[in-house]
Amino acid sequence: MTAVYQFTMYDILTDTERESRRWGTREAIDRIGGKVIEDSAVNIDTSLLGSEVEGMTERGFNPSRPSGSKKQVG
Repeated sequence: MTAVYQFTMYDILTDTERESRRWGTREAIDRIGGKVIEDSAVNIDTSLLGSEVEGMTERGFNPSRPSGSKKQVG
């Protein structure tokens, strides 16, 4: 099990802080310069961390779904 957090990043297109579509470990978020949303911590199975970005979930991750993944369409 691994703790992941929602986080925000500065969006240059909108000139605002925006919530990421990924969740990440504290270390991964710190590495990319994001801001952890402290009260969002969720423990997930480590296998749910995506391979695309180390320490981050896939885009659209939803911890309230049993698999943690985004809804499949089609």
